[in-house]
Amino acid sequence: MEFEALSSSELAAYLRGVPSVYALLNQPGELDIAEVGDGNLNYVYFVSNARTPEKSVVVKQAPPFLRLVGKTWPLTRHRMIREVAALRRFGELCPEHVPRVYHADTELYLMVMQRLSSHAILRQKLMEGHVYPKLIDHLSTYLAHTLFYGSDLFLAPEVKKQAVGAAINTELCKITEDLVFTFPFEDHPSNVYSNAFPKQMIERIRRAPALRVAVAEMKWSFMNDTETLVHGDLHTGSIMVNEDETYVIDPEFAFYGPMGFDVGAVLANLLLAYFSRDWHDRRTGQRSDDYREWLLGQITGIWTEFANKFTLLWREHESRRKSHFIGDDPGGHCAEAYRTRFMQRLLANSLGFAGCKMIRRIVGMAKVADITSISDDAIRASVEVKCVQCAERLLIERHAFGSIEEVVELARDVQDREHRLH
Repeated sequence: MEFEALSSSELAAYLRGVPSVYALLNQPGELDIAEVGDGNLNYVYFVSNARTPEKSVVVKQAPPFLRLVGKTWPLTRHRMIREVAALRRFGELCPEHVPRVYHADTELYLMVMQRLSSHAILRQKLMEGHVYPKLIDHLSTYLAHTLFYGSDLFLAPEVKKQAVGAAINTELCKITEDLVFTFPFEDHPSNVYSNAFPKQMIERIRRAPALRVAVAEMKWSFMNDTETLVHGDLHTGSIMVNEDETYVIDPEFAFYGPMGFDVGAVLANLLLAYFSRDWHDRRTGQRSDDYREWLLGQITGIWTEFANKFTLLWREHESRRKSHFIGDDPGGHCAEAYRTRFMQRLLANSLGFAGCKMIRRIVGMAKVADITSISDDAIRASVEVKCVQCAERLLIERHAFGSIEEVVELARDVQDREHRLH
């Protein structure tokens, strides 16, 4: 039977038949249902009690195709089962920053989950120039807890290997392999270029050997480094915020992969927000310098606090048992030296993945509103060129950056270079 998205009446009847959800909605006589999905994969509904709207949930259903493209790109619906498992696992590791799953149906491939009605999508709020004082603390905590507790640094080796086997996400990993690491660097029909984006930049992306080799190395890492359970798509559109809380949503791409992929995705999206800031400041009438510096401060702070929290979890865990990797180490000096080397490599990998993510968002499928909302073609192209220039440096020179502060200085230099030329 051909798939059809649930109608409002069908979904209402279904939810009335799930006692736990019906009770959560305060046993409504009538439900208000709105289909709000604007994502690339699934159908998403807001469901609330018509009499008491504060009683509400989110329902998410997986169609058997990539929604962004349509039925010409088929997918199995089992991705919803994997997303539910990832949400529950991340919720165990960091419950304060992951929404709760109330119900999952493995026959209809849908789930009912906590509605974050007082929260907003981070990307939109960054475009509007909002400041979130707790964002650094919250995102660094989420990254440290989810990445550490899913890794061999914490898990027994046999437990980790079993977890890797149970979390294989072949279809969605293939989407990432194609849309992030392959298609943007080829003459591929899925690529979309803005009107004024320079052709010489397109040729450089396709033909520069140092860049293409660096991207191939990052693709190899993505495909082979099963370090921990990663979210797999941690952009500013999958983070919801208010003044006091931060939640990470939509882990349908979750799989056991390199830690730097999640960290790099966060850094990439903040850099895209930074380079597009001039346009949004003109649109909103805000002061450019203040908010740009705040964005750069988020980049510095999230990495620094993540590294501090991650290594603290690591030290505390090793204080209770011998290191998997160093063994006997009186005084702990060798273990500390290994931690330092580990975090240097993680920073380099994060920067490489950030570069891939940035280029993908400029020339590939599924762009970001930070940049697509720029209505002036010339200004948009100028922003896009800066994003690609920064991304190329992050990729090729990723091992040369000694600190996150050097990354921020690179972003400032790329941003200011155009101002100096004018």
